[in-house]
Order: sequence, then structure tokens, then C-alpha cells
Amino acid sequence: MSWFYDEERERIAADPTKALNIKYVPSTRFWFEEGLPHYQIIQLFVAYWHYTILISFLYILTVFGIQKSMARRKPMNLKWSLFAWNGSLAVFSIFGAIRTLEEVFNTVYYHGLYKGLCYGYEPSSMAAHWYLFFAVSKFVELGDTVFLALRKKPLTFLHCYHHCTVMVYTFHAGSEVMGMGRWFMGMNFIAHSFMYTYYAIMSVGIRLPRGLAKFVTLVQLLQMFVGLAVSLSANVVKHVLHMPCQQSLQNLYLSYAIYASYAVLFLQFFYQRYSNKSKRE
Repeated sequence: MSWFYDEERERIAADPTKALNIKYVPSTRFWFEEGLPHYQIIQLFVAYWHYTILISFLYILTVFGIQKSMARRKPMNLKWSLFAWNGSLAVFSIFGAIRTLEEVFNTVYYHGLYKGLCYGYEPSSMAAHWYLFFAVSKFVELGDTVFLALRKKPLTFLHCYHHCTVMVYTFHAGSEVMGMGRWFMGMNFIAHSFMYTYYAIMSVGIRLPRGLAKFVTLVQLLQMFVGLAVSLSANVVKHVLHMPCQQSLQNLYLSYAIYASYAVLFLQFFYQRYSNKSKRE
């Protein structure tokens, strides 16, 4: 399934072994960071990534269903369940950030920024395993919305849109073994390390300074602008300098669309929540 013919996507779909990639071998590798059949997994991503669009629609319908069923009920007290949920995702994000950023720094230091931007992961590498874990976590994180709905907390367009589109884009990108993925994944792990740690602490009733919430939002906002910069850099390398780059035009358009929309929505959220006007109100 593709919107138009894209030579890069067709090449990877036909044979993932021909993808431009770099293999980083860490000094320590855990048992869960090896052994998965990644060439077969990539082909599954190629064949089925678009099903995440269907899952997104089902997610929205499920959330509306929960909200309707909770309309005449009291909000559920999920204090410790929510702490366990956010705490688990915080630990996962922190460990993921450590492991993936190790690969990013090593790739850029030893191979240069160009290959760090345009060469993907070698499919059997530690980093490729973490990309798979990252992709699966996008399904898991849909549970954030379930907790909000069961507790009868407000659901914003930004929240639901972000969860849906991140999942779709992650699987689309995974089908290409693209070089930009290391940057997007590393940034997301960093942002979620702060975010889920903050939510875990807040979920047990500990009040944190308002400035910390502002800091978390700023980290998320910075992620969007860096994402746009990375996408623009890959575009220049491939379509202006005409250098080999593991990046399809289709995925590049997607990255522009989602990061630009995230930047606008997070800027709007930041202004509404932290501007002097909102403080007075």
C-alpha cells in the first residue's frame, strides 16, 4: 500500500537486506536485545503497517464508548494502578533512552553525521531490537487514554491525535529501516522519561512545582522542532545533494506533516496553559 511509487520503499519491501545500515555492537548486550528475526519483522511492517490506521479508529471508538459508559458513574480511583502504569513506562523510557542514545552517539562519532542521518540500523543489532520495543510501546501507550476516560478527566484533541499519529508513523518508518528513526526514537524516549516520571509522582498525590510541568512541556515542544530539523536535513541530503539516504519521499512528507502539526498544537497548549493571561484567569 503506497500513495505513489517510491523507489526507496519498493527496494526495501523487495529485500530488506539491501537497506543502507550501520551495525553498532555495544560492550554489553542483554538477553532481550538479540535473537529476534528482524528481516521477517521488517517485511511484516511493510505488509501491515497501514493496519495501525484501523487500530487508531478503533481506539477512538473505544474511548468514546468508555466515556459514554462512565457518564452516570463516579470517576474510578485508580491511584496505585496509575502509579504502576506511569512508573513502568518511565523505567522503560529511561532505559530505552540510555540504550538508543548510546547507539546515536557512537554512530555520529565514528561514522559522521551524514551516516547517522541516512543509514538505518542493521536489522539484527541491539538498536533494531529497541526500535521494535519502541513500536510495540506505541500500542501500549494507548492505555494512557483509557486511564483518563475511566477517571473522567478531560480528553483533548492533542492527546488523542498525538497517540494515534505517533503509532501510525512509527510503524510506517519501521517498514523502511530509515536513518532518521534513531533520532526520533531517542528524542521520544527522552521526552517520555521526564513525562512518565512526572506523571508517576503526581499520580500518588505528591504535588510538584508548576515549573516542572512547564519543563516537561518545553522538552516535548523542543522534540517537535528538532524533528522538523532532522526531516529537513534528510531532505536536503537526498534531494538537493543527491547522496544515498535510507529515506523515502513518502515517509518524509509524513514526518513534515506530523511534526509541524505537533509543533502548532503544543505551542497552542503551552500558550493556553502557561501564558500570563491563563495565570490570571
